[in-house]
Amino acid sequence: MKEITSKDLTQWLFERANFDPKAGINRNDTLLLLDCRGLKSSKCKSLLVDRHHGVISSPKETKRLLNEWFKQQTIGLLLLRAMQKLILQKDRVQSLAIVHGNAMFVPLSGATQHSTSWVAMHNLASQVYFPADRQTLRLNFKENKLDLPLIEVKANQSVFKKQYQIAQKMMLLQYQLAHCLAAEFRIEEDSFLFRRCLESVHEFNCYHPQKFLELYHLELLDSFSKECWDEKMSNEQLIRRYKEVTSKYDLF
Repeated sequence: MKEITSKDLTQWLFERANFDPKAGINRNDTLLLLDCRGLKSSKCKSLLVDRHHGVISSPKETKRLLNEWFKQQTIGLLLLRAMQKLILQKDRVQSLAIVHGNAMFVPLSGATQHSTSWVAMHNLASQVYFPADRQTLRLNFKENKLDLPLIEVKANQSVFKKQYQIAQKMMLLQYQLAHCLAAEFRIEEDSFLFRRCLESVHEFNCYHPQKFLELYHLELLDSFSKECWDEKMSNEQLIRRYKEVTSKYDLF
């Protein structure tokens, strides 16, 4: 069993990395996402430590990799930012942990609007250890291809602890939200009414929740434009504005 300390971690991983320009974040397999712009490599902007594929070198910055991952999810940063504001009781948040169901990514630094390094907390095998004599974290990962369960990374311990605490509360809030929505939209499958609905199921089109939320947001945007600016936008204008807003605020 190997143990790598923070001093040479990035370089050590970089020397063992396989270059893959198409690599992306995997909810179940990504262990660590490292910002390695400091290596001054034209090909390597980030490193993904993966349970099954080892270390992957990517030409994309961590910010771009996270945005690509978010585009595959139903919700983005707008909801996460709202949750964190609710938890902190503040009008503005400067850094943001990522919680999406069972997935939790916590940043190693306080600034998340730029590329930074992230720990996939849901893929740890045990709790995080905080050495008393240095500003590092000791992370015990699940079994992985590198046979490297124990990694020590540089981090501001106080900032990380604060972000981790917020992320834990965000997970509890999402748990509450999921159960409330499940109860509110609960349908008795053996009810007479639902069985009647099933008779016309061949005429029903299945839609991804992302599409439903997009239309909901478009309705809100249209309502705001008419109520606040007495302006009626065309559907094309609405979609263009919606894409501009989501690109700026729903992603990093």
